[in-house]
Parts: sequence; structure tokens; C-alpha cells
Amino acid sequence: MFFKAIVGLGNRGILYENTRHNIGFAAIDYFAHSLGYTTWKQERAMATFSIKIPQVEGNLLLVKPTGFMNLSGTPVAKICSFYKIPSREVVIICDDISLDVGHIKITEQVGTAGHNGVKSILEKIGPGFVRFRIGIGGKQHPEMSLADHVLSKFSAEELEILAKKMPNIGDNLKLLLDKGVSSAMNSANRRICEQNHIEQP
Repeated sequence: MFFKAIVGLGNRGILYENTRHNIGFAAIDYFAHSLGYTTWKQERAMATFSIKIPQVEGNLLLVKPTGFMNLSGTPVAKICSFYKIPSREVVIICDDISLDVGHIKITEQVGTAGHNGVKSILEKIGPGFVRFRIGIGGKQHPEMSLADHVLSKFSAEELEILAKKMPNIGDNLKLLLDKGVSSAMNSANRRICEQNHIEQP
């Protein structure tokens, strides 16, 4: 399958830099840079920043919505409508509190897992898109609210872990584009098993 859009989720602004909820922005920035692209074009009418990357099958669009995370569905729907991209050709990069920092999990045709940004996108473009989930770790303290946790900044140690994990994140995004969902899912799941010392069946 040829994917036409990869969307990294996050909240725009200095206030949100290096927060857990912005791992989608960090990952897509890294991926764009790894492909030699560093300049994002602001699409005001669609409330996004984007980069068009020429591919044999057609352009690949890298996207960062400029609004708030919980309203991500509206700009994603505008992008899909304007460029005529069906939901099954969209990859959404988002954070996941159930995974350790930097670990990845790739899923499709599943629910929101409690992620409001994904929920908004699901409501606007329907099911079918691929979720590229990146771990941000669970709450540091039981009494901490989920909102406070996802909007908290990564520690210096966690940023170091992410820096080491980013090449793997980029490799799996490229694998997803080159080989499809099954190959990328197998790669991501195999690494999780290796990191947790679990033998795959």
C-alpha cells in the first residue's frame, strides 16, 4: 500500500516543546530531517505545516497540525479532502502512555486507546488510518492527572533515551512506507519483545 500522508500530532508553541504529548512533532521533524527536508510550509487555510516529498507513486505529504491536539481531526480532514487522500492512506504518529519511552507500536483498524487527538481524527475522517504509537511512559505519580502527565516535559534522562531511539523510529516509518503495515508491525513488535526479553511465539 502507498501511504500519501504522515501526520505527527502535537501542540504548537514554545510552551509545549519537549512535552510528552508532542512526541509526534518530534518524530516527524526527525523523519523529515533524515530525508533531507527541514523547511515546513505553512498552509493557513488547512491549519497545518507540511512538506511534500516526491515519490514514484506520487507525493508523500508530511503534516503537522497547527491547532490544539484535541482538535486534530479538523486539519487532517481538510488535508485529506484537498489532496483526495482516503483514511487508509494516512499514518498518524501519536504518543502512548502504555509504552515505555521511545518504544513503538503500529496498529490499524482499532480504537482511540483514550487518545483525544486520535479520537478527533477518527470522528472526522473515519477508520482505516494507521496509528504509529510512540511510548512516553506512564504517570510518574499515581495522584498526577493524565492531562498533567502528557503535558509534562521529558526529563534529561528520557530525552537521552529518545535521542537514541529516534533512528529506530525513523527506520520503522521508512519500513512502513517501503514494505507496508505488516512488515513494520512485525519489526516493531519484535523489538518490543527483545527489549522486554520476551520470546515471540
